[in-house]
Amino acid sequence: MVALLDMTVLAVATVGALALASAVQWAMLQTTVRSMRPATARDGVVRAQLVHGTAQLARAHAGNHR
Repeated sequence: MVALLDMTVLAVATVGALALASAVQWAMLQTTVRSMRPATARDGVVRAQLVHGTAQLARAHAGNHR
């Protein structure tokens, strides 16, 4: 009876440690991904100057390759 209780406690402790390790690993992964974003990245903000400048540059180079 005591051996069965010991095995149960060991199994519960192992599952708990696995859950804790998974949570810590997930949190570290999220932190890593967030820190890898460029400093200029914004949520949904696009500068119109860059878009228009890129279009002008594409049109300028398209004429040279005929």
